[in-house]
Amino acid sequence: EKHESRLSVPPPPQQSMDSMSRPLRRRGSQGYAWEFPGEGDVFRMHMETKSDEKENGEPKPHEHELLSEFPATAICGNDITSSCLYVCGLCAADAGVYAPLAVSLVICTLYLFRKIYVEVCSALPMNGGTFSVLLHTTTKKIAAASSCMGILSYVATGVVSASEAVNYLAEIWSECPVKTLTVCLLAVFAFLNLVGISESAGAAMVIFVLHTTTLLLLAITALVYIFMHGAHPIVESYHSEYQPKISEAIFYGFGAAMLGVSGFETSAQFIEEQAPGVFTKTLRNMWLAVSIINPILTLQALCIVPLGEIQEEYSLTLLARMGEVSGGQWLKNIVCADAFLVLSGAVLTSYVGAVGLVRRLALDSCLPEFLLIKNHVRGTNHYIILGFFGVCTSMFIILEGDASTLSKVYSVSFLGLMILFGVGNLLLKVKRSALRRDDRAPIWSVLLGMSLVAAGLVSTVVKRPDVLLVFLLYYFLAAFLVGIMFFRLQVLKQVYRFLNQFECFDSCLQALEEYLKHMTSRPLIFLVKGDSAGVMNKAVIYIMENEETQFIKFVHFEDPNETKEISHNIEKTIRFLDRVYPKFKIDLVVVESSFSPEGVEELSRKLDIPQNCMFMACPSSEFRETVASLGGVRIITH
Repeated sequence: EKHESRLSVPPPPQQSMDSMSRPLRRRGSQGYAWEFPGEGDVFRMHMETKSDEKENGEPKPHEHELLSEFPATAICGNDITSSCLYVCGLCAADAGVYAPLAVSLVICTLYLFRKIYVEVCSALPMNGGTFSVLLHTTTKKIAAASSCMGILSYVATGVVSASEAVNYLAEIWSECPVKTLTVCLLAVFAFLNLVGISESAGAAMVIFVLHTTTLLLLAITALVYIFMHGAHPIVESYHSEYQPKISEAIFYGFGAAMLGVSGFETSAQFIEEQAPGVFTKTLRNMWLAVSIINPILTLQALCIVPLGEIQEEYSLTLLARMGEVSGGQWLKNIVCADAFLVLSGAVLTSYVGAVGLVRRLALDSCLPEFLLIKNHVRGTNHYIILGFFGVCTSMFIILEGDASTLSKVYSVSFLGLMILFGVGNLLLKVKRSALRRDDRAPIWSVLLGMSLVAAGLVSTVVKRPDVLLVFLLYYFLAAFLVGIMFFRLQVLKQVYRFLNQFECFDSCLQALEEYLKHMTSRPLIFLVKGDSAGVMNKAVIYIMENEETQFIKFVHFEDPNETKEISHNIEKTIRFLDRVYPKFKIDLVVVESSFSPEGVEELSRKLDIPQNCMFMACPSSEFRETVASLGGVRIITH
């Protein structure tokens, strides 16, 4: 089966090229056959695109309707608002009566990151979050290393959400087998993904309305209870033996409260599905939701439930206990049912997010290609889904179902991603400053936000050092798989050289040689605008250091009004580069058409090279299109 967006590329079709293509001379070199893919060529291609046919300026229609503000907010809002179901209890247990103050510090941190996310995602409005920004500002290896943390974040999300959902269910079902049912819940959502059931905006909106209504009902009932019975528990807790010192309370409470922003990055994962201007509004809405819900519910819980009870029994199901005390068994049942529903939705989100990220990594050759295989029954990526279920289950078993420890593992991975996103923002300012963006976060605010997140990360690790070991175990497992993909060719080449000394391995050498030829002959495209030799040389060096191929196609869109001198100068440079890099086949394709997103799409179709395998230099601020409109073209040079 031919996987989508993978490369199995024949030579460019001759009917679309000028028959008078000219080979580029290459200086002779000695070595193995697979080390020298052949001489480069120069082609001319005439191409008509949809943009050439349109003169009325009508925008290109989208294949699917883009999400408006409410459904987009609902999808990511379910993640961030569901976090209060376990954050309130964990933060109160660590910070005591100072928990509302710790939550307020988190709100300030999130406010700083609003601008950080807006700047990055308006400059690079592409799905992928941290992986995407680092891929466009650093090397592929660094971006892949960050993606390992993203995978672990999805794993921890799934395990924490499933565990917490079952813990809330156990509050109304006393005989509930928590550990067994947690694994079963993970298995159920693995099955749902296998049969092709994923998230929908409609279902997300229904869950979001039900969840916010439940939280509103809980807050109003708790407020009435406090007015009628007073807030004696919080006063007693302040003077009790359970209350930690203020410095420890705020430090550890802040680390626990940072779980309350989990889900803030979700909107960046599907920004391409959102209508223009919606992304900024979803960030604002999520910040408002966290700013209102988390501090109010945390304060009310401390006013209703004694701190001793929270630390000893209700740190994971505090809101259910608050509902029981303030409203009775009926409200507790509603809160528990809502918690099970919305946290189960978060499990589904983790599956969908993990499948999307792993697919992206496999398409970019950061993970094995077999992960892209789809089953013939439902067309889903069963290897990814089953692998994700296995990793989630193993983490749950290793940690013996301890939800508190699981939440700490999630904190480490999630906070690490936030720090890396801040690093990506700083790199974007320096290396991609010409890209247009809707807003710019001041450098001091980026550094302050990263420092606060780092403080939360340190707090989590200091509180539970064993969590770091679990995190590193799973991180290095993912990094090992990614590392194999990056260094497989180097290893196989050394194996080939070693076996070549013995005559008895001829058949093995032949198979290995065919595989090496296959891997190194898959072409990549660099879209070149001007005749700068420095830019083209940088492109070759980048591909040499980050990709496996030895076949590069430089493509120049020759505007009808453009002078032919630019094309001639580019051809001279390509001839020179083809001699300088004898282990690379470097082609030049001159496209007789104006540059446009439609033109790039048509080029991808004609050459059978996916757009995520095309590169370009950083466009200037006058560039009319967005990078996202080019369908995944990667920016690799200044």
